Amino acid sequence: MSTLISRLFAKDESIDVVHELIKEKRDSFLQYFISKSSSTKQIEELKLRIENHQYSENEFLANTEVVFFYLELEQYLVFKDPRYINTQKKLREESLAAHPELFKSEPFLPLLEIEKKQDTLFAYLFLKYLLNKLYLKSETRNYAKRMLASRELQEAPSSTLNIVERINLIQKYKSISENVKQDIVPLLSAQVVEDIYQNCYFQFKKSYPRFKTLRAIDDLIPSEENTVITETPVRKLVAINANSNPKSDDESIIERNKNIFENILDGFILINPLGKILYGNNTALKILNCQRNKFKGQSILDLLPREFSQRLNEDLLNSNSAKPNVVIGKRSEIIIKNQLEDVDYEISITTNYSEENQTYSVFLRNISDKKNMLETIREAQLQAERTAKVKSTFLSNMSHEIRTPLNVILGLTEIIKDGDLKDETMLSKNLDGIDFSAKNLLSIVNDILDFSKIEAGKLTLQSIDFNLRKVVENLTDGFEIKAREKGLDLVTKIHEDVPDIVIGDQYRLNQVLNNLIGNAIKFTKRGAIYVDVELVSSEEEEEEDINLRFSVRDTGIGITKDDLDRIFESFYQVQNSDNAGGTGLGLAITRELIYLQDGTFDAESELGKGSTFSCSIPYKKSMLKSMAHSVKTYVKKDKKLEGLKVLVAEDNQMNQFYIKQLLKKLKVEVDIAENGKEAVDIVSNKKDEYDLILMDMHMPVMSGIEAIEHIRTLNHQSIKKVPIVACSADVFPEARKNAIKAGIDFYLTKPLSEDAIKEVLFWLISDEAIEPRNKIENQDGMMDIQGSKNKNVALNMLLETFDNDHDFIVSLLEVFINTTPEDYKSLRKCIDREYYTRASSLAHKLKSSFMNLGMTVHGHHLQQIESNIIKRDGVEEAKKHLSAFNTLYTKALLEVNLLLIELRNN
Repeated sequence: MSTLISRLFAKDESIDVVHELIKEKRDSFLQYFISKSSSTKQIEELKLRIENHQYSENEFLANTEVVFFYLELEQYLVFKDPRYINTQKKLREESLAAHPELFKSEPFLPLLEIEKKQDTLFAYLFLKYLLNKLYLKSETRNYAKRMLASRELQEAPSSTLNIVERINLIQKYKSISENVKQDIVPLLSAQVVEDIYQNCYFQFKKSYPRFKTLRAIDDLIPSEENTVITETPVRKLVAINANSNPKSDDESIIERNKNIFENILDGFILINPLGKILYGNNTALKILNCQRNKFKGQSILDLLPREFSQRLNEDLLNSNSAKPNVVIGKRSEIIIKNQLEDVDYEISITTNYSEENQTYSVFLRNISDKKNMLETIREAQLQAERTAKVKSTFLSNMSHEIRTPLNVILGLTEIIKDGDLKDETMLSKNLDGIDFSAKNLLSIVNDILDFSKIEAGKLTLQSIDFNLRKVVENLTDGFEIKAREKGLDLVTKIHEDVPDIVIGDQYRLNQVLNNLIGNAIKFTKRGAIYVDVELVSSEEEEEEDINLRFSVRDTGIGITKDDLDRIFESFYQVQNSDNAGGTGLGLAITRELIYLQDGTFDAESELGKGSTFSCSIPYKKSMLKSMAHSVKTYVKKDKKLEGLKVLVAEDNQMNQFYIKQLLKKLKVEVDIAENGKEAVDIVSNKKDEYDLILMDMHMPVMSGIEAIEHIRTLNHQSIKKVPIVACSADVFPEARKNAIKAGIDFYLTKPLSEDAIKEVLFWLISDEAIEPRNKIENQDGMMDIQGSKNKNVALNMLLETFDNDHDFIVSLLEVFINTTPEDYKSLRKCIDREYYTRASSLAHKLKSSFMNLGMTVHGHHLQQIESNIIKRDGVEEAKKHLSAFNTLYTKALLEVNLLLIELRNN
């Protein structure tokens, strides 16, 4: 017995676990949309309702409840949230892609269908909703189970049905609904069944607000007068009883016109001069939530809103024909409360002059859709006005912020051109001013790009080992000079229990602290700035997560409470500030960067006393003990660049001038092509002269993409294998994808830096693989790779490069898996059989494949094989690099396979 009881308890616990997991799944789905919204009181209330909601144990009913919450979130995001800019259609497509399992469930089907084809879906779903409700009752469970398994309810209506087929199907569903009512009355009671239908009707309509086609379910609610004929009708002769009461005139009118009344789309009620109800159609019964047996004889004044009823009563009692009516003969708007919500109706009351006994016709028309549409238009107008205002503010700010450094650059350049070049001190100051302004301008552009990526949800984060202390110390050392210039102290404290090395995004941390410390110095005239880093919470030693708190406190001008609530808005700047300036995006970007890392952000301030900005960011513990900084220096290798010849395809003369000056300083020979066609012609005529081609992507006559494709298809082997570097100001991922498809080796984003060009050139001529920027060592000086999560494939680089386009990355990896093994096998065979020209071509092809995935060490060895294997004295050198590449190849291929599986599963 005890064993049996234990099993029952175990079974109950497992069921509870399953229910809990399903609830978490639904909560996760809704949280996905909450995370996209602004943090407002309305969203917080909705979030609390979702957290406290107890879903039905019935999966269909629970998913219908999820639809209700989703539609509330959708309405807020699309029409009210200033932060979320997207259409309803786009949001639903995004929802389907992110959560296909839940979004493809039956209750969500109407959201994926066009409006004119939703009616049959709603009729189908209402029947299933009703039957699932009946399934919860023990008396009707078996019946409901049998009906749910019937052929008519096994599959949702097809979206390909024409209008006639849809009408017939709705009639079929209506017949099923009437049969269900007739079948369950003996199991329950007529009153209980009536209540079930009414409750299901209102609850179902509540789950799908603002859907016009939901009216299709009105016909599925059987009236008390409806009966289902189960056998062939038999004509009967009925004797007329002379003593039977003849029908009154009012009853005769109703009897004659009953079919007309029932087919009126609006609610219709016939009343006498005292306001007593003589008749009401089924639509009116549903609107007023009344039962027919209690409806007739009731006063309409008791069913309508009090204020309107008082005015109607005045009109009914008005015997003075000279006094105008208040509501009779006019259209008015009222709100009628049903079980679920307040509904807007238009009510019109007319006098029936054609009848012998005076009566009045009351018409009730649901205008909720009309009101919602007007509200939607109004909200859209407000949103458009807000967007226009933001755009105007943005353009105004950008005009000022971009013109300021440009004025400095142009002004100082003019002074240098007209001034005395022999005054080296003044010349140096002017050049420093131009350099500072240019970097400031680039910073503004980067802010705008970052903000655009954040708004589009395309900003990616890295997860790498980095020295936290070094990052903070280097940053504060740089700001200390700026603080001293203003007579301020900059005090930095990193608590002893803060680990040296953590795993996270070093660049985004640097960006956050740079904004916070920069603002603190900017708005502080006297006193000090305090930077504090502490460990907030640390789990047990075996736990991976740690939480670090970064605080920046100043003794500056402070911020008012009103401004403190608004400083995180995009483009907002505190007014009447002596130090106002910038894009107004700094704090908005900072907050979003912190939130992207699952962190928290707080701000405290007192006007005239200073401010404190604090953020907590979670990181992971690193297995590494230290990171010995060993950035390669290029100075010693500058001489090796002499003799290299580079073709630069660039149509902008200033860019030509800059690149030419830069390369000449490195003793590199340069030829210039004005456009893509000229570059192709030059390369075709000078077959063996160039070691590298720098190709601009946007040029007249022939674009960079077209030029690269032409060069890669030329017959001469040495031309086809020349490394090509794409240079473009286009930061969008589509441009990178097109360049990679065309056959580039590197992609550099303008403005081109000297270090970026040097890195490419030294990679080209290096005798050994370029070392990584940070060499990882343990305390004994030996490489400690155990537990390190660094991989050969630069996934973070791929995600950032291709804007989180997982499909493209998967296709890139698939091409790699499908082509690389065969090319690698062919490369080894060609070298063994001394087909060195073919081996060089294969090495070039493989090099591009590995470089595209960020595997630069592999690419370096292949570059050396490519260039050395065709030299008489270079074969042995090439074979050394082949041997080194062999040791890396198997592991790289395995890693790409595992990464591909992981991405496909996700």
